[in-house]
Amino acid sequence: MIDEKMCFAYRNGKCGVLKVKKCEGKSCCFFKTKVEAEEDQKKVFRRINSLDPATRKNIMDLYYGGKMNLLDEVEVD
Repeated sequence: MIDEKMCFAYRNGKCGVLKVKKCEGKSCCFFKTKVEAEEDQKKVFRRINSLDPATRKNIMDLYYGGKMNLLDEVEVD
């Protein structure tokens, strides 16, 4: 059985991603487990890693505070 506590965004009975009063559980379109969220993040980093260096740097500066080392752990397919 899947409940809202298994969602990656569940924090103290609330959603840490959306501005909603109550967690909607597995019926929420943003629901995913922590493992699924980690896999999605790896896919994002693989995609960013596959881009040219200038674009990669721009994205990492804009969305990840310039932390280029986040890309080091991900291999490009």
